Amino acid sequence: MENADPSRVEAWVDDYLDRVGSLPADSVAGAFDPPYPQERADPHDAFAETFIADAPLSGSLVDLDLAVKENIAVGGVTTTCGTDCFEWTPDIDAIAVERLRAAGGSIVGTTDMDPFAFGTTGELSARGRTLNPAVEGHVPGGSSSGSAAAVASGEVDAALGTDTAGSVRIPASFCGVVGYKPTYGMVPTEGVVPLSPSNDHVGVLAGDVTTAARVLEAVAGREATRPDSLTAPDRLAFVDDLDRTPPELRLGVPAEFMAAATDEVEAEVESAVTTCAIELDAEVRSVTFPEAGAAVDANDAATVMEFGALLERGGLLGAGQRADLRAALRRANERRDSLPGRVRDLIETGRALLERASDAYGRTWDARRLAIRRQQALFAEVDVLATPTTAIPAPEFGAVPGRGGVSVLDTVENTAPFNATGAPAVSVPCGEVEGRPVGLQLVGPPGADGFLLRAAASIECVLH
Repeated sequence: MENADPSRVEAWVDDYLDRVGSLPADSVAGAFDPPYPQERADPHDAFAETFIADAPLSGSLVDLDLAVKENIAVGGVTTTCGTDCFEWTPDIDAIAVERLRAAGGSIVGTTDMDPFAFGTTGELSARGRTLNPAVEGHVPGGSSSGSAAAVASGEVDAALGTDTAGSVRIPASFCGVVGYKPTYGMVPTEGVVPLSPSNDHVGVLAGDVTTAARVLEAVAGREATRPDSLTAPDRLAFVDDLDRTPPELRLGVPAEFMAAATDEVEAEVESAVTTCAIELDAEVRSVTFPEAGAAVDANDAATVMEFGALLERGGLLGAGQRADLRAALRRANERRDSLPGRVRDLIETGRALLERASDAYGRTWDARRLAIRRQQALFAEVDVLATPTTAIPAPEFGAVPGRGGVSVLDTVENTAPFNATGAPAVSVPCGEVEGRPVGLQLVGPPGADGFLLRAAASIECVLH
């Protein structure tokens, strides 16, 4: 085999650098003017910045006060992603934010979060922890902690969050609100600071399923500049059919997800499923999802590897970011020593995995494909999967990880598999354990968001 010619390679590199260096820069004006600051009461430390964002005086969301997680760009508003090493002031709104404003929604602030969305408790932000409005002394869940707290406290009607391993559904469960993660790619991630592009979803937290569906309808759909969203429909309609209960609903209860839960959480979810079976004349089947544990591990490993590479390069191969965001990520990489130890260690772990095990990332995709095939087989038997959203109710501050035997895995065990598979999933409140909310997670086939929302609305009505 002929060896590479160093002089030829060097010449080609120089040529590529010349051509890449002369490529035109992307340039687009924002659809709306930057917001103007406005102070706002924040009793649960839910907000990062508060403001008033101009929007039309008409539209489907004109009656709603909204917030967006701090890692979702609002043009002219500086985001730190819950850190003290990252700072980005985007010129324009994220696509999802632009769509909220176009629909008349009143965006009143950005919400706090665990650093770079690495976290499931809402305790690690550089601003300090967010409080849980539903239960004093217990975590609100994360990483979309501020979005959940702002909704649970009534400060806003709904808020956008991001969900990479459960970061919309976990805080929804812990705070007793609705959290919806759509099918992967259904809501464009353009303008969102990524954590793990193959697992990241933009989702909605709201006080009820109808409000979540209204917001999702406004933000979902194809974005022409993002090839990864081109398979999504141009625009989607969810709200008009919400009052139509799916006939002959078949609920599948995966044994592995129930077994993961504490006895008390399992009992609350079993009671909710039984009530649904009676009131909706639904069929309940026990099913198995033996690949779920591997899907959790694949999601976890892929996330640390993708973010480790992203932070180092300012972007991932195959997932381009805006120039100003790339620069902000590179600056944050130089200052990463200021991050909380656990977050910093996860970043370094991801880099080491890529360097020491060349096939590690590929193996995560092997596991994901197996889980997706199992999921397809299950949805040939049932319409919706029903599980506890989280295996535990909200733990006390400081309990994760470690004290009391509670681990991060306990918070993502039932949610992360559906980031790996890309299926839509929603958490609906279904009870309490010692005053702490319990969430019922409903999962539908990829692309069947409208059907899943109808099922969730019917179940919500029965349970409340």
